[in-house]
Amino acid sequence: MCDSILLAEHEVTRPRWRVLYGAVGLALGMLGIVEVAAPAPARTLLRLALVLSAVGAMAVWVRANRAALDLQDWCTCAASTITVRVIESQRPSAPSRSDPFSTSPAWVEEEREVEVASR
Repeated sequence: MCDSILLAEHEVTRPRWRVLYGAVGLALGMLGIVEVAAPAPARTLLRLALVLSAVGAMAVWVRANRAALDLQDWCTCAASTITVRVIESQRPSAPSRSDPFSTSPAWVEEEREVEVASR
């Protein structure tokens, strides 16, 4: 795409792969210990707990490194070529009431007036 030099101010943080490898390696090591040392009835529950904790650790890692993973494939000129549009929105204002202490909306009162007038 572009052949520009990576500037120091635009350096991209890299994903922390060592943290992921450490978490997965620890989980695999613990699974090995469970297979060797755990009694048979508790083995299934320990396997389940270790696998769920490993998947949870991987999900936390992906969440923590999502920006670095996204920016990893960008070229250095991407920031100058991307256009970002910001669309501002406002909340709709509440309809104004003629009587602030009234509990029914204004359109209900208008319909009642019409019904009464037509009789």
